[in-house]
Amino acid sequence: MADKVLVIQEARLGDLLQSGLLLEKIYARGGSPTLLLRRGVVEGARSLGMNSRILSWPDFGDPAADLSLSCRIAASRDFVRRMRSENFSRVIVLNHHGTGIALAKLLGVPVSGFDHLFDRESGSPEPLGGWPAYLVASSRGIRALNRIHLSDMWQGFEGAGRIPPRPAERGGEQEGPAVVVLGGRSPYRRLSPEALYRLVQALSRIDGYPVVLSGGPEDRELGEALAGRFGPEVTNTAGRTTVEELVAVISRAGVVLSPDTATLHLAASLGVPSLGLFFASALPYETGAYREGALSVVTGQDCYPCSGEGSSCPSLSCRNEPDAETLAHLAAGLRRGEPARSLAARLSGSLTGCLLLVARESPSGLLQESLTPTLPTKEGILAVLMRRFVVRYLDPTATLPRFSEEISLSGMNIAHEKGGGASRALGASGGVDPLWFVRLERGVDLYLGLRERVLRKGERERMVERLASDFPMLWPLLHHLEWVEGGLPDPSGEDNGENLSRLLRAGASLSWEAQSAGRLFGASGVGSGSEKEERYVAV
Repeated sequence: MADKVLVIQEARLGDLLQSGLLLEKIYARGGSPTLLLRRGVVEGARSLGMNSRILSWPDFGDPAADLSLSCRIAASRDFVRRMRSENFSRVIVLNHHGTGIALAKLLGVPVSGFDHLFDRESGSPEPLGGWPAYLVASSRGIRALNRIHLSDMWQGFEGAGRIPPRPAERGGEQEGPAVVVLGGRSPYRRLSPEALYRLVQALSRIDGYPVVLSGGPEDRELGEALAGRFGPEVTNTAGRTTVEELVAVISRAGVVLSPDTATLHLAASLGVPSLGLFFASALPYETGAYREGALSVVTGQDCYPCSGEGSSCPSLSCRNEPDAETLAHLAAGLRRGEPARSLAARLSGSLTGCLLLVARESPSGLLQESLTPTLPTKEGILAVLMRRFVVRYLDPTATLPRFSEEISLSGMNIAHEKGGGASRALGASGGVDPLWFVRLERGVDLYLGLRERVLRKGERERMVERLASDFPMLWPLLHHLEWVEGGLPDPSGEDNGENLSRLLRAGASLSWEAQSAGRLFGASGVGSGSEKEERYVAV
């Protein structure tokens, strides 16, 4: 009998598109997925031709529906009864959302993904585990250091292993208009009207193809105003297309320029060359276009990433990097199929103050290769180390690139120069103290020793707090493993031997790679510093 899987996805259309790899993985393993979606997303999902059966939540859950409480209760009972009659073999809940979790429990079949809410406000939240724990940790505390794509996290909800990398974007020069997406979830995550005007003007001159403006109903007025300032070579479709019509528009495009929107993910799914524009709280590492060769432009301002609307930024100046001319040259190069490195080298003088990233699909998930060099920083190195630890811990079957290769992909310069009989990394003076690597390695080793011990709860909490105080660079690790996973698996529990062993192996690799980072970035005192570190640490 086929594995009949209910996948509950309660988010927007862009998130649905990013669920595509999970659905492919279920099919590859002989499963038959059924999608349960919000009513407003169902039409779009069907228009996208997603290779799954599609169901929608009934009206009883809509606060705007004109239904009495008794009608809502009766309708919910009927819905649960009908869903039980489907005889699903299991459920995958993709969102940290109460309705999907409640339904999954009522169906009485195995649940993966989110099987309960993680409510820190309750004072003693029930821990999460696996990829759901990391998804919560990455969105509630360590987001700036996250280097794992949302699509890869959701793949993990289906268990270890990944589907093979997909083909690159369409090769050779692409005919068709340049599509400029006006929208974005908020004003903080999209270009300003004047910046959009300059971009359309530059595209018309540099790219030479017609321009199509795209967006939702809220962008219609802006699109009409922009199109009115140009001739017939600029067409506004914002607010005028169904999802099916949008698919047709993007399928015919030669290149797509977009903030972090569903349209960007649609371009990736169709293999259309894309240039993602990431500002404020949008991160290409977690929601960039998931397709080999897709480009992303990221502001280089120190305040990035911020909290978007919560930052109350008065200037929104990050949306002006790079300028319209540079964006137009990038789009024209993408259309021609110019190699990403060549494009970055040719425009290097215009890319100061921002990062240009190119997506690289790999057996360990999507990587973003930086085409603009950056100085080594503690945060940058820690982000790479954490990605590698999390992948080893949660998906031991994944094949990681060499550590030095992934550091190079991140854009941090590890070319060495000789001087004074020692080798040091160029740019190592950019805030990375050699002792920092020693402390990181030592802190990881001490934490692993703590995990192997059976301790009373109060004693354990005190030791974790002391580690966090003495080794602040451990906070991403502790946030994920202690404050979200709750220190699970407990070595005293049943059937936790393999889970603990996997954690210890991943942690040992993290410790070794911290030492390797010290060597790469010129921490010549790594060996001799350990004794000093032992005297310093009181844990």
